[in-house]
Amino acid sequence: MGNFYVNFSIKGAEPRRVADVLARAGRVAIVTPVQVGYVVAYDEEADTQAVPEIVEVGGVLSRDLGLPVFAVLNHDDDILAYWLFERGELTDAYNAGLSPGALTTPCQDGDAATLCAALRPDADVSAVEAILRGPVLLAVDRHLQLAKALRLPSWSVGLGYDYAAAGEIDVDLKEGEALIRVGGPM
Repeated sequence: MGNFYVNFSIKGAEPRRVADVLARAGRVAIVTPVQVGYVVAYDEEADTQAVPEIVEVGGVLSRDLGLPVFAVLNHDDDILAYWLFERGELTDAYNAGLSPGALTTPCQDGDAATLCAALRPDADVSAVEAILRGPVLLAVDRHLQLAKALRLPSWSVGLGYDYAAAGEIDVDLKEGEALIRVGGPM
């Protein structure tokens, strides 16, 4: 059995602000501390892999925070999809294996230049393009390669709400840092 997860990497965010936006939206979520300039949020409903929930959460976070949000879905290590939101709008999407009928947004092939410009302007666009188009055995491997090329947090690969809530998140917290739980049982 492969990985099943959804998460949201928010560039330049402050964890408490991310948690506040999710709380106002009535979400149940877990928010990480800042790592390499990003906060990662794991939303309970989005983690069911419901595309409308992913698009809703990504759009709300991006709009309310005014920051880029990179939402990623991995389904059984067979499918990797992402959605990039800027200023609350969907600006790029990628689908490696997700049925177009499952999408409520246009099925896009992903644009490495758009992705790099939003998340890491100094990233090698041709390397990101090769990752998006190249062969991989598992979707989590493609996600890991993307995370390395874009210098995303380690917490953004292989983790979703269910894993984090079960304590599977290996967080090396610094003094004064903690995971923030939003909504639901504490």
